Amino acid sequence: MSTQPDPAYKAELEEENKPSHFRTACIILATCTLLAGAGVHFSGIGGKSSAIPAAGSTQGADSTEQRIGVQMSLIAPEKAAEALASSGYSEKEQADILAGIKRRDLRLVAMPVFDATGAGGTVTIACGTTHRTVSLTPTPQVLVLPITVAGNVDMVPVSDPGVTGIGAGVVTMFGPEALPVMHQGDSLGLTVIAQ
Repeated sequence: MSTQPDPAYKAELEEENKPSHFRTACIILATCTLLAGAGVHFSGIGGKSSAIPAAGSTQGADSTEQRIGVQMSLIAPEKAAEALASSGYSEKEQADILAGIKRRDLRLVAMPVFDATGAGGTVTIACGTTHRTVSLTPTPQVLVLPITVAGNVDMVPVSDPGVTGIGAGVVTMFGPEALPVMHQGDSLGLTVIAQ
């Protein structure tokens, strides 16, 4: 005789614990939203204006100020002397900057500046203790700036901006970028990242 299994007993199949695709999509969407919000927050969009820091102040003195982050092209250390020779710095400034590069305290970046609105104007660009004054034109003018890995650069209108203001722009590693328009008494804070 053969034994038959009890008909009342049936093997129960275990349900697989697979996460639903909807749940995974929601997690990915929430992560992207969080990262995008953090990017807007830390990029300094809509930042406030402030005055130029004193010449003796350090580059990170005003940590509460909102700054716009821009990525600029790094000038190779072996080409630093050549870039500085045509940049308009005095011989003493060039020697000090080259010494900082050799100590690896400083890096040189090329910062092309142009008139983004067509209104023209003159601005002073302050980076640490160096100040460069430039008349804005539609054609980018390349400024050579000594910065740390991420240096603070302040832009202040020198000429009367008038009612329309002065609209400068910079050419970053990702292309031209128009900066917020500056009016009388304004300054624009940038965090320049050397790439």
